[in-house]
Amino acid sequence: MKKSPPKSFRPGFTLLELLVVIAIIGILAGLMFPATTGALRRAERTHAENTAYNLKNSIAAYFTEYRKYPVRPGVTEDSVIRTDRMLMDVLLGADSQKQPGGLNPRGIAFYSDKAAKPMGGGRFRKGVTLQADGGGELWDPYGNFYFVRMDLDYNNRVMRPSWDTSQASQWLPEPILVWSAGKDENEMTEIDNIKTW
Repeated sequence: MKKSPPKSFRPGFTLLELLVVIAIIGILAGLMFPATTGALRRAERTHAENTAYNLKNSIAAYFTEYRKYPVRPGVTEDSVIRTDRMLMDVLLGADSQKQPGGLNPRGIAFYSDKAAKPMGGGRFRKGVTLQADGGGELWDPYGNFYFVRMDLDYNNRVMRPSWDTSQASQWLPEPILVWSAGKDENEMTEIDNIKTW
C-alpha cells in the first residue's frame, strides 16, 4: 500500500501582509488623487470656455438678426452685463420678450444649453435655469453668472476690463467680450479668469 503524502496546511494572509497591501493601495490612491482633480479642473475650464464662446456667438447671431445688441436703451458700453434674466430672457426667446416693446419680438432662441445643476443657496452650475415663460439664467461651472461687454456705440471696439493686464491698450478690437471669474470666483484675480479674447 502506498501512503498518500500528508496534506499541507495553507494558512490565509497574515495581518502584516494585509496591512502592507492596504498601505500600497493607499499610496497609489494618494498618487492618483491629484491627477484626477487636475483633470476635473481642466474639464470645468474647457466647459466654461466653450460656453463663453457659445454665448458670444449667440449675441452675434442676435445682432445679425436685429442689427442691435440684446440690451435695453440706456446701458452704456462700459457697463458689465451679467447672464441673469435681463440678458438671457432675450437670447432664450422668453415670452416677455415677444410682447410689444420686447427685445426679441420674433421669439428666436439664439442660445440653448443643458439644464444647470443646483449647488444650494439659490446658485446653480454648468448650464441654464429655464423658467416656465421660456426665460432663464446662464451659470458657469463655478456657480456664477458670466460677464458680458458689448460694442454698444458701434465703433468696432470694446473697453478692456480693468483686471485684464495682458494689453496696454484700454480698448480691444472686438464687438463682444465674455468672461467668467473662474474657480476663485473673484473677477479681479486674472490668473484663473476665462475669457473670449
